[in-house]
Amino acid sequence: MTHQGRQQQVVVTRPAGQQQRLMALLAEAGYQPVHQPALEIEPVPVDGAMQRTLMELDRYHAVFFASVNAARLALSAMADLWPQWPVGVHWLAVGRATAAELASWHLPATVPEQGFNSEAVLALPCLQQLREKQVLICRGDSGRELLAQSLEARGARVDALAFYRRHGASHITISAQADWVMVTSVQGWQALQPVLPAGCGVVAAGARVAAAVQASHAGPVRVAASAHDDDMLAALIAGGRDH
Repeated sequence: MTHQGRQQQVVVTRPAGQQQRLMALLAEAGYQPVHQPALEIEPVPVDGAMQRTLMELDRYHAVFFASVNAARLALSAMADLWPQWPVGVHWLAVGRATAAELASWHLPATVPEQGFNSEAVLALPCLQQLREKQVLICRGDSGRELLAQSLEARGARVDALAFYRRHGASHITISAQADWVMVTSVQGWQALQPVLPAGCGVVAAGARVAAAVQASHAGPVRVAASAHDDDMLAALIAGGRDH
C-alpha cells in the first residue's frame, strides 16, 4: 500500500516475540512494518499458593488462557507438577495464537471461531451450564473481569492466577514517517499516546481500545474486530470504519 508515492509505514506494538506473523502479513500486503513494543512482559514467580492451585487442576471444569504469554508461562508451571495432563478438563484459548501455544504442549484447545474476546469465549458451549463447577483463568496482572463476573453469574466458582505483569516499554520511539500504529490494549495505548505523531492513524483492537484512543487522539482510528493478526490487518486494509 502506498501513500503519496511511498509504502505506508505501519508500527506494530506487540511485545517482543509476538510480532512476527503480523509483520509478515503487513509486508505481504505491501506495507512497511516497523516493530516498536508498547509493553514489556515481566513473568511473575510461581509461589506456593499458585502451586497449590495448579496441583489441583483436575478439579476444574475448564482452564482458560487469556493470552499467549499466559499460556506459555502457566503451562510451563503446570508441566512441572503434572507429568501427564489431567483428563476431563476443557482447555480454553482466547484466540488461535494462544491455541497454537496449547497445541505445542500437546493440549487440545477449544477456541472461539471468531471474536477472540471475552464475549466470544462466554458463548462456548462448555461454559453454558456451570452451576457447582470450577473455572481457572490464567492471565496477566489485570483484565478479564467481565469473563470472571459472567462465569460467576452462571454459578461457577472462578479462580484467577496472574503469571506476568505488563508495564510500558522504556524508550518508545514512533517515527514522524509512521502512517499507522496498531494498538491492541488500553495499557499499550497509554504508553504510546505521549509519543504518537498528531496525524498518525491508529488501528485499535476492538471498541474498548478504540474508545480510549479517541478520548486523547485526534487522528483517524480504525476499529478491528479483535486483536487477532488477521482482524488487525483487515481493519487497516478496509479503511471503512475511520472514526
